[in-house]
Amino acid sequence: MFISKGQDSKDLALTVYNQNFAVVKDKRSFEGYNKETQIRFEDVSEKIETDSIIVDGLQIKELNYDHDLVDKVKLLKKYIGEMVQLVDPKSKHKEFYRLLSAEQGLVLEHLETGEIILNPPEENLTLPKLPNGLIIKPSLIWEVEKADVDEVHVTYTTGGLKWKANYVIHLNGDSFDLTAWVLLHNQSGTNFENVRLKLIAGDVNRVEDVIALPPVQENSLYSYAEMPAFEEKSFSDFHLYTLQGKTTLKNQQEKQITLFEAAEVPFERYYRYSYNDEKADIMLKFHNGEKQHLGMPFPAGKVKVYDEDQEDGSLELIGEDLIDHQAKNTDIELNLGQAFDIECKSREVDAYKHGIYEYKEYEYVINNHKDEEAQMKINHSIYKRGWEMVESSHKYEKLNSGEIEYNETVAANETLKITFRYRVDISRTVKFE
Repeated sequence: MFISKGQDSKDLALTVYNQNFAVVKDKRSFEGYNKETQIRFEDVSEKIETDSIIVDGLQIKELNYDHDLVDKVKLLKKYIGEMVQLVDPKSKHKEFYRLLSAEQGLVLEHLETGEIILNPPEENLTLPKLPNGLIIKPSLIWEVEKADVDEVHVTYTTGGLKWKANYVIHLNGDSFDLTAWVLLHNQSGTNFENVRLKLIAGDVNRVEDVIALPPVQENSLYSYAEMPAFEEKSFSDFHLYTLQGKTTLKNQQEKQITLFEAAEVPFERYYRYSYNDEKADIMLKFHNGEKQHLGMPFPAGKVKVYDEDQEDGSLELIGEDLIDHQAKNTDIELNLGQAFDIECKSREVDAYKHGIYEYKEYEYVINNHKDEEAQMKINHSIYKRGWEMVESSHKYEKLNSGEIEYNETVAANETLKITFRYRVDISRTVKFE
């Protein structure tokens, strides 16, 4: 049998998707291969998807994935019904037994007397030679046609790898500085050494159910990579990020790499309130365009926003939000929490019918207890068709057929009251024949 090890790799590439899977491309030298018909291809992912394997360079007749890795329980199960030895630690005398069970402790039968021994000290147990078929690394076992081969290129899909974007915003007056990070998780059971790395942002359709990663173990490694940034480009209907240079992803490791940075990005801060909400939301909005020193796709991820305490210069977290994939030249809105010093109330003042119309009257009262003015966006939904505004205390914008918005500035320590009344023609009916 010819054995190909990970150290024989000439080029290892990894494309990680933000859906808990990756594509591995491993080109290995087959120096020393002498037309053996059986090959063990070691150091593959423990979570390989066996229906995804592509082998270029050999004609495969049969392919198996062996992952019965050595551990104590699996090892002992291999010896069920076989002869084992118990060694007296003082006299070094050996007694021969048959292993009957290893599930809930050891059960041994003396080969001469038939006596049954329960749970003997495991450190006194000696096993024969490692049985065939038990391996120490996840491996692909191939039955192949004889051929002259210098190298083999193997491609497969694996679970246990994922990435996501994290963003950190530092507010600075009426603009902010932004750092975007890529956070990689490797729980594939395999190290990927000196690998070329690509990331795909987007939702790729997958037939099988995606299994969530378990929590990262406490002893896992965490690394901030000092690496060159990624190059981004459109790829099919997704976005592809290619790391400039190579990196290493160890098993049970989190690695964070800079995706991109931007400075002096202008933004708008306002407060958003809708009918029957308890409090106003604190909103931060910016445009993802080149004039705003951005103009690049934002992969889905978490955004943390910090502001500076002017007294001591320290940064304090003032909110965080999740964003979905955001294309360039679009607006990005973040909800940072609920305002403490802005009191909002809304109510239905009146509802009545007159002739062919039904009338609704509403009132919004905004109390700004801050020492600075507050920009308010008040949204009201109208769930009836064919409505018509009769009167309104302030100018509004009709966002769509069922929603209006008031955009008003409330002075410091002042109160704003908005009232409006609309009607709906209730004589309209739809007849079905």
